[in-house]
Amino acid sequence: MNKKARASWMVNPHVIMLAAVALGLLLAAVWFITMNLVVPAKDQAMSPQETAPTYLCFGDSITDNGGWIESLNAQGGAQFINVGKSGRKAQNMASEFPPVLSAHPQADHLLLFIGINDLPSRDPRPGSERIQAAMQGVRSAVDLALERMPPANIHLLTPCGVVPDAMSELNVRKGYADALPLLPEYSQALRDLAAERGLQVIDLLGHLDATHFRDGLHPNADGEARIAELVHAHLYPLARLYWVGDSISINYHRPLQAVLADRFRYMRKGGLTQAEADLDQAQGANGGDSQRVLAHLRELIAHDRLSADTVVVNCGLHDIKKDPQEQTLQVDLETYRENLKTMVQLVEGSGRRFIWVTTTPVDEVQHQKNNPSFHRLEADLAAYNSAALEIMKAHDITIIDLYNFTRSLGPDLYRDHVHFHPWVSEQQALFLAERLREVFMS
Repeated sequence: MNKKARASWMVNPHVIMLAAVALGLLLAAVWFITMNLVVPAKDQAMSPQETAPTYLCFGDSITDNGGWIESLNAQGGAQFINVGKSGRKAQNMASEFPPVLSAHPQADHLLLFIGINDLPSRDPRPGSERIQAAMQGVRSAVDLALERMPPANIHLLTPCGVVPDAMSELNVRKGYADALPLLPEYSQALRDLAAERGLQVIDLLGHLDATHFRDGLHPNADGEARIAELVHAHLYPLARLYWVGDSISINYHRPLQAVLADRFRYMRKGGLTQAEADLDQAQGANGGDSQRVLAHLRELIAHDRLSADTVVVNCGLHDIKKDPQEQTLQVDLETYRENLKTMVQLVEGSGRRFIWVTTTPVDEVQHQKNNPSFHRLEADLAAYNSAALEIMKAHDITIIDLYNFTRSLGPDLYRDHVHFHPWVSEQQALFLAERLREVFMS
């Protein structure tokens, strides 16, 4: 190429325009990747392999039948591996347990549900000796498991009971009906071992009745479900959540309350009817801006009226309300920052956990069209969300990113200037519930 041609190429406006467009697209792609893919590890929804505990369920036929384990696996949040074996006795665990444990190196928790086959009167030894032999086997398994996992990860399940009057003739002949008087003593021996070694006990004895058994010994479907319920309640005790949020949280309140009912005691700022009467006003259950949320939390904690152990907070939409004439924000950015820092210090200083929910998106064109009395700008929302994320990460606070989740739901989200269609609120509730389960089960 001669000098004249090169000069012509270099000053060609079409070439320059194409180069500028290409550069712009490249920068946009880098920005998108940075904003959407490079997420701090704490905020990523980690894969089940990374976060979900794995429970090795070692037992006899009641474990081998598997109904209660299937129920636990269906609820998600953890993996339960069934290594039950029909007829297995606790007294044989010294030889049977080591190869099973070695075969499942991923297991970091242990559920031991065994002993009922050691107690029937077909064993001619006195009942106390049968219990002693069973406990010797349990101790050997516990000793081995403690080499791999902490004591709190080992759970001893007491027998779920027997019903002699409903027992099959075969099980009566095997002496299982005679095991009934030994169950309390054996259960107490398990509790004593747990207290001695710092283990966990899941007490099933006395929590199933005759309607839960199909043959007086093995649980039926209802009994399996009852065992799963008791195990689940032990592994995941109800966390007490107190929710403070804006009108968006008012809209997802009812579906969220429903999906959290099985695992959380969900509470929120009172006055739901008053809040629903005018969602734009910070009244009743509507937490309003960060100033009001902070004042509310201060009052609750100062007067010891906060019964929850976890406080979930969102505020921001009211803070970024802008007077269209004065162009002033309801709460300026620096004050917003200080309010959030104080909230975190206040809640954590009271011994409670703080969880932050990012502020949901706004469409400023639709907002200003449908509500000209005050404005909300996307740039302000981005700045306030960014400030909140910076503060929460600095304090190692759990963040639930409702902003990006809501954006991912697509167009046509709003039913007015800022509030979402019911289907969006329902999806938000499901997302929040799932994230909370991940947080509390990790």
